[in-house]
Amino acid sequence: MIHVAPQPEPADFDARVRQKGQEDLQGTDELRPHWRHCSLQLWAAYRGVCAYSCLYIPRGTGALTVDHLLPKSKQRALAYEWSNYRLACSRMNARKNAFEDVLDPFEVQDGWFALDLSTLQVTPGAGLPAQVQQRVQDTIDRLDLNDDEFITARTAYYDSYRDGDLAFRHLRKHFPFLAKELVRQGLVQP
Repeated sequence: MIHVAPQPEPADFDARVRQKGQEDLQGTDELRPHWRHCSLQLWAAYRGVCAYSCLYIPRGTGALTVDHLLPKSKQRALAYEWSNYRLACSRMNARKNAFEDVLDPFEVQDGWFALDLSTLQVTPGAGLPAQVQQRVQDTIDRLDLNDDEFITARTAYYDSYRDGDLAFRHLRKHFPFLAKELVRQGLVQP
């Protein structure tokens, strides 16, 4: 994971999502998924990159979801708030579920998560205070960031870049965590 800068809510978000959601909150126990009306705007605002896996989510795959950082099942009042939304691929959203032990990408600092380029495993960054290191490890474990699928995806991007088939600017756009790690580890000039 890398730091994700919060983006401003779209101009029509209040009318399309918040107001409709607030009406639902007043009248029923059901939380209708009005947040889906802003999913493409969320995707555009965050350049299509999953806040948790740091991988680009291609349009048309059905993998784009709106994650509620604070679970809507526990924080109903935030179910229709842009500030509570994180762009997530469906795999990450399902794994995060209603758990609250995953670090908020808005709060993550660059360097908290590192990438071992020999194994392409995500690890806690070096020199972190013990409490931060534990929270990073808990996030890695909860999201299973080192499963075979993610290692395979990282390998494909890294191999394509090393073979010259993928330009660094494309890597930075589609897998910004790997790009930042290559720069941090002195393998690419910023």
